[in-house]
Amino acid sequence: MTVRHPIASRRRARLGLSLSLILVVAAIVAACAGGAESPPSSESRLTVVATTTVFADIVHNVGGDRVSVGSIIPAGVGPEDYEPKPDDAKQLAGADLIVSNGVGLDDFLDKLLQASGEEQATRLVLGDGIPTIGVDGEPNPHFWLDPSLVAAHYVPAIAAALSRLDPAGAQTYAADAASYTTQLEALDAANKAAFARIPAANRKLVTFHDAFPYFAAHYGFELIGVILPNVGQEPSASQLAELVAKVKAAHVKAVFSEAQFNAKLAHTLAEEAGITNVVTTLYNDTVGPPPSDTYLKMMAWNADQIVQSLK
Repeated sequence: MTVRHPIASRRRARLGLSLSLILVVAAIVAACAGGAESPPSSESRLTVVATTTVFADIVHNVGGDRVSVGSIIPAGVGPEDYEPKPDDAKQLAGADLIVSNGVGLDDFLDKLLQASGEEQATRLVLGDGIPTIGVDGEPNPHFWLDPSLVAAHYVPAIAAALSRLDPAGAQTYAADAASYTTQLEALDAANKAAFARIPAANRKLVTFHDAFPYFAAHYGFELIGVILPNVGQEPSASQLAELVAKVKAAHVKAVFSEAQFNAKLAHTLAEEAGITNVVTTLYNDTVGPPPSDTYLKMMAWNADQIVQSLK
């Protein structure tokens, strides 16, 4: 039976340990059987539409050749201030599954679903059931910057949703999910080893917007502040002055910004705080160009940029 997910604000899906065990067992069975099912023709593949390129890439790694995945928001663009275009609604027409993050990140999707007449489409909200970190009283949605949360929540949720829609491919999705989880664990271990090269006193982050609380909590960084508390609204002179004072007091070594944002404010903050190291090439809400054009490569790229700036 197909489960139709509610809108993001009514997050109800709960995926527990039993599902993880089922996926692991299914992966072992598939391996012992000597291979997965033959890939379907392009006409019979599941059509999946994700809100961002990051989620689309993760779905692709779990779905493999059995799915065709697209992203509403193009690469290089973030979701917080995204303004949907008329053509975006066309992507949703006839989609077998629509994947979003929820927790306020991609609320624009509800308007698109209404415009396309797809309000009853089958949906998967990846953030459902994940404990949140609050920032200024609001739950932060950037779970995926902690790869262990992707492995524990996103991947099994995607495999389960695809298996409900395509039972014949369940073993393939389980095997692909297990393989991708192994890659996520390897990435996580490599990042931890790289960050261990940064002296503890230097593990302090000043970023452009509030994307890094899960990253910081997982990898042991201290968040000193953000340049843009509200995306789309520049900080006031007093807010910027307050952040400059905090940055100076914390002896921060670098200021970080994402490539999709204008770097002017990052350079202004760094200049006023006496910081010469400004990094404006991080990616988090979107994959970037090579060598950061997948989620795994994006996370490795960010780790390298941070290590080189803070070690």
